[in-house]
Amino acid sequence: MNKRTMAWGCRMAALVWLVAGNVSAQTKPAKSAPAGDSDVTVITSDKLTFDYMKQYAFFEKNVVVVDPQMKIFADTMMVLFDSDNKAKNIKAEGNVIIVQEDKRARAAVAEYNVATGVITLTGEPMVTQDKNILTGDVIKFFRDENRVKVEPRSRLVIYPEGDSRRESLFREPKRD
Repeated sequence: MNKRTMAWGCRMAALVWLVAGNVSAQTKPAKSAPAGDSDVTVITSDKLTFDYMKQYAFFEKNVVVVDPQMKIFADTMMVLFDSDNKAKNIKAEGNVIIVQEDKRARAAVAEYNVATGVITLTGEPMVTQDKNILTGDVIKFFRDENRVKVEPRSRLVIYPEGDSRRESLFREPKRD
């Protein structure tokens, strides 16, 4: 596996963890990216084990992925490659936190299947955007279809935008 292919696989690890919907093309570059490299992904960890023959890269302890579009924190991250040296499965485990603009996801495990485009969060997953909260036992993002499936025990809490005094569909009737 050449350096460029490894970089592509690691970049996939960061790019695929989209918390919700499309990513804005105007996203600012990551602060820790080298000057002039707005599309650089940097993965750091205390330890990296890369096995070309077994086709995997395993990042251990204090894993941090800094990408122009998001940051990922985890205890470990495993990237499995196919016979063409392309990432086929990416799994982050232990205190997984994904931060993208105003969105944040938390789970014990986050797994991405490259072929299906499905991102699965398990282990008390929670996704927040501003004050809005989405929880359930399993949260699945179908990246290519722009849809989310939460089951069982799905719960979505949505707060009104802007002024809390704003009229809403379920407001209490005014009393004279």
